[in-house]
Amino acid sequence: MRSRLLSAVLIVSLVGLNGCGEKLKTRDSIESRYYRTVLKQSTSSDVLSYIQDPEVEHLSQSESVVASWADVNKTRTHWFDMVAFDEEKLTAVRKYGFTMADYRGWNTKPRPHIQLDMEAVIDSQTLNAAYASQNQMRVEIIKKLKTMFFDDSQAVSYESVTLKKSAMVVTQMLNNLLVKLDASPGLAADLSELHGLEFDVMNIGKGTVRMLIKDDIVKLKIKAGYVWYLQPGKDFEDYEDVKNM
Repeated sequence: MRSRLLSAVLIVSLVGLNGCGEKLKTRDSIESRYYRTVLKQSTSSDVLSYIQDPEVEHLSQSESVVASWADVNKTRTHWFDMVAFDEEKLTAVRKYGFTMADYRGWNTKPRPHIQLDMEAVIDSQTLNAAYASQNQMRVEIIKKLKTMFFDDSQAVSYESVTLKKSAMVVTQMLNNLLVKLDASPGLAADLSELHGLEFDVMNIGKGTVRMLIKDDIVKLKIKAGYVWYLQPGKDFEDYEDVKNM
């Protein structure tokens, strides 16, 4: 599960800045949907039964993608859960969880921070292509994830300025990561390590990413922004959700 720190900061932001935030009292009400969805098992009817909190969030869907999303007015706090389905089997093949929240300390300017989780079924052609190295494969898989996310988000984001804004942040963040990896592909070896790979996220600051590949499923996690490094001696690899990917 994601860290309690993210949930606490997000809830403080929501409650302090908008009355609707009072409805978001538990971590589960914000983000458990992402973990509840199991790729190649959860059906579209399963996901539709829990992906949205109708008192707070909006729902957008296409023939093969469904997303719940919300924001807090006049802040940079916004989030979504999104799932894409196999059009024939109607089971989940990709899922995304995104939160961007302002950390507001006493007498300090807002400091936005981000968490992004992605999980996707990758086709055998991509996994079994003739790569020059494992690092090249990792870079190509991130490019594949970026393309799949773009296509999935495009299918539903036309309905919402908020969802479109969130999708743009995700795309920009993946672009920042790929710029670093294209310049130094050897750094991709750190992606599978517990400490992950550090990179700069535009307008946010330090980010760290970890990516794991098991069989035909790829998991990617990014934490970016000052709040993740507030606790002395606590690094990316110390968070339980990173350890338990």
